[in-house]
Amino acid sequence: MIAACLCVFCSSTAADDPTAAFAGPGPLEVRTELLQWVARAGAGEKVRDDMLVNWADDTQLAQFSDEDLLDHLVVSFAVVDPSTQRLLESSWSTGPLEKVVYDGIRDLSFYRNQLELYRARWMTQHRLFDEALQIYDRLSPDDVIDPAGLFFYRAVCQSELLQRDAALDSLSLLLNHTLEVPSRFRMVANILQKELGGQGDDDLGHVSRLMADAGRQLDLGRSGERVQQRQAQVIDAIDRLLEEAENQSKQKQGQGKQGEGGQGQPSPGNPAQKSGIHGWAGKGEADRREVKETGGWGMLDRREEAKARELIRQQFPANYLDIISEYNRRIAEQK
Repeated sequence: MIAACLCVFCSSTAADDPTAAFAGPGPLEVRTELLQWVARAGAGEKVRDDMLVNWADDTQLAQFSDEDLLDHLVVSFAVVDPSTQRLLESSWSTGPLEKVVYDGIRDLSFYRNQLELYRARWMTQHRLFDEALQIYDRLSPDDVIDPAGLFFYRAVCQSELLQRDAALDSLSLLLNHTLEVPSRFRMVANILQKELGGQGDDDLGHVSRLMADAGRQLDLGRSGERVQQRQAQVIDAIDRLLEEAENQSKQKQGQGKQGEGGQGQPSPGNPAQKSGIHGWAGKGEADRREVKETGGWGMLDRREEAKARELIRQQFPANYLDIISEYNRRIAEQK
């Protein structure tokens, strides 16, 4: 166990314990763990001395946040281990991130857990939320020297992947059960918690988030089953919202006609001969058309597309047409 867990009324260290308070172990304990790892690695005296130079100033170490301490530790791992050095150098660029095989001294839990947290944080910062979340879900706050970073970046991934309830749980652990949370983490977490608390599963914001996730995956060059599922969810959500908006528009028109003294209603002395859609003599059948990839809106002709755009202008935010057009453009480019 690395991170300290302080419990007020019980001895449990589970992350779901409402009385638990998580905190990093501090620089002195981390340095002790590091020295034990170096000894087991069989590093030479010169390598050991070169590494210890970065851990000699206790005053400087005391000013480090847990996130700074994690960076400091990975740099020290890299002094001893060439694989860690290659991963560290690749993390300074846009990627891809070098892989590390967890064997030998790299299989020790102290090393493996901290490096996994470091890798997941890099993935989060580069929008690889799916891969990062898989790592976060394997880590416990007791395993890492930066539990605040674990909760914060896990909440970011969960939020971006539309896992609203899970993100709120992570934010609660961060804000209410973690000590020494960096001020920037706390500020962003409070904002995110407020936004998630006001989100719905059927509103425009939800559609926008679905589009953003699908767009992110397309930007990353992905077009697999999960991306296609997201695209289908976007289309279904837009169809549902447009249908709701059109129904509301029809209801308003009907109420307006009733307010005009019943104008437009069939006269009792001259009822309609048949129930149906007045002014339409066809059978109500339509030819099946292929969806086009020319930048237009599927199988709508220009007149129908104009009507749809006008409906969206009336019922949706001003930038919504731009969002849909941009999303369609990305899908066309990907295909």
